[in-house]
Amino acid sequence: MSGLTDVPREPEPETAHDFKSWVGDVLHHLAYEDHRLSEADIHTPLPEEFVLTWEGVAAILSAAWKTGRKELKWTIDVEIAQKVRYASVGAYIFHRRYGAPDRYKQHVRLEHLFTEESDSTWGTLVEDVIEYLNDPKQEYGWSPEPANQYEYANSVITYRRDVATAERRIRRALLSRWLRLVPLVVMPLVLAMVGWGNLWPEDVPNLRTFNVVTIAVMLVLAVVFLVGHFLRVKDEKHGVRSVFLLRRDLEIIHDRWTLNASKSRPTTERRDGYREHIPRVIDRLRRDTGFYRRIHNWFQWGVFFASVGTTATTAFWDTPQPGKTILIILGSFLAFATAVTGYFKFRERAYNLQQTADQIEQHATAFDLGIAPYADADAAVNLERFAENVETLRIEQRKREQQLEQPHQGQADVI
Repeated sequence: MSGLTDVPREPEPETAHDFKSWVGDVLHHLAYEDHRLSEADIHTPLPEEFVLTWEGVAAILSAAWKTGRKELKWTIDVEIAQKVRYASVGAYIFHRRYGAPDRYKQHVRLEHLFTEESDSTWGTLVEDVIEYLNDPKQEYGWSPEPANQYEYANSVITYRRDVATAERRIRRALLSRWLRLVPLVVMPLVLAMVGWGNLWPEDVPNLRTFNVVTIAVMLVLAVVFLVGHFLRVKDEKHGVRSVFLLRRDLEIIHDRWTLNASKSRPTTERRDGYREHIPRVIDRLRRDTGFYRRIHNWFQWGVFFASVGTTATTAFWDTPQPGKTILIILGSFLAFATAVTGYFKFRERAYNLQQTADQIEQHATAFDLGIAPYADADAAVNLERFAENVETLRIEQRKREQQLEQPHQGQADVI
């Protein structure tokens, strides 16, 4: 603590001033310029030319940390920014659990921590400094109840693991249901064919081969049904779980996470998590773009081949059959493909998704590089502006999707 001189060891008589119980413990650990104070110095006046510096504040915080007292739990994690620690006027204060050294800091002036009076003592100094820094509302305006960053990271990992497990159980239940449903639907048809072939054998070219094939098909269906039966999702407590119940459990996991996240994190940290979530948003948009583009391309290739096939069929077959049947099939496919692509608008959906993904990626790159419109010196301002711009793009994307779902008259009204 620069500027301090040795303190006389003649204790003042007891005064009516009531210090907190931890003040003596802090004084016991408070060291400066090769001198150490003791609990008896709680009423010792400060030197006449005493000047509180940020180095002295750091020494008081270090002494509070050495006490290990629960009352000082918040102050224990308070630090002074190193680059301005020795400034005489103000410094940046941050909290190890609730804020990183390079963001969301508060500039504090020394006169806010301690005001020297004629009867100021070492106990008054320690009490004033720690009580100011021990109040979360004085720093950042956050509450001490939210979980720290490590607890939140663990909760995120747990949430994602639970979601992945629930989704995997849902996929398994769906597979089990289809493996049991398909044999139940197909088996009556196979049995009907077996009965028809054996009741009217003259209609079957080779009855023995027919029976062998049908028996093999029934065995395969039986094996598929047994596999689906063994793949059912079970719990030791609830037994077999249906797809409906598993989906309900997944919704409960999402709802529980939403409630916990809304109570456990300040807005500034949620914005940081939002920035880290953007790459996954871009990947999802690009996957959806590829999905719609592939569907559109497959239908377009089908239309091309059907058009060429119609022309070729008309040119090669003069007789009604089999040219007529081929023309009916190709014409039906052309009508179906045209109606589907015109109604669902796969190409437009792919274009809108690609456009949104490119724009969000452009903003993410500009934010990472610190260029316009994210060139502000305050990182919090840039992060807030980035979140606003990305959400605006996503809202516009949803509006375009809604317009594609409406008929032409509705689209004109919306626009």
